[in-house]
Amino acid sequence: MKKILLMAAFAVASLSANAQVWVGGGLGFNTEKAKDADAQTVFNIAPQIGYNLDEKLSLGLELGLKVANKAAGDYTDVVAAPFVRYTYAKMGIASLFVDGGFGLGSHKPSGVDASTVWHVGLRPGIAINLSDNLSIISQLGYLGYQHREDWNRFSLNANENALTLGVYYTF
Repeated sequence: MKKILLMAAFAVASLSANAQVWVGGGLGFNTEKAKDADAQTVFNIAPQIGYNLDEKLSLGLELGLKVANKAAGDYTDVVAAPFVRYTYAKMGIASLFVDGGFGLGSHKPSGVDASTVWHVGLRPGIAINLSDNLSIISQLGYLGYQHREDWNRFSLNANENALTLGVYYTF
C-alpha cells in the first residue's frame, strides 16, 4: 500500500513540475431589452480540460452549456468539443495560438424535440501568462462549418459576438 501511495504522489509531483495538465474555461452572460420588446437573455458556461504534449501542441476538451430566453424562442444547447491547440508564437508573457476542433451536441428549443448539431473549425486566441500556473485566455473569431438538421452554416466571424474570455490553471 505504501508503494502505491508513493507512486501516486510521485506521479502528481511529476505532472505539477512539468505543468502539463490545465483546467479552465469561460462563462458568458448577455441580456438586452429593445424598446417595446421582451428582454432577451443568454447564459453559457464552457469548462475545458487539456494536456500539453509539448511547448507548442496541446489536446483539450470543452463541454458547453448555453441557455437562452429570446424573443425567437427559448432553447438549450449542450456540446462536447475535443480540440487541438497549436501555439505558433510566444512573446514574453503572451502566446498566440489557434484551436482546431470538432464539436457534437444537442439543440433543444422549448416545446420541440432536440436536434443534433455538429461543427468543425478554427478559433484563434491569445494567452497572457500571469504566472507559471495562471493564464488569461481570449479568443476572437471562428472559421468553420456548422450543421443542424434544419440549416448549414459556413462562418468567418471576427466580431464582438465571437469574443470569449477565460481563466486557466495549469498544474
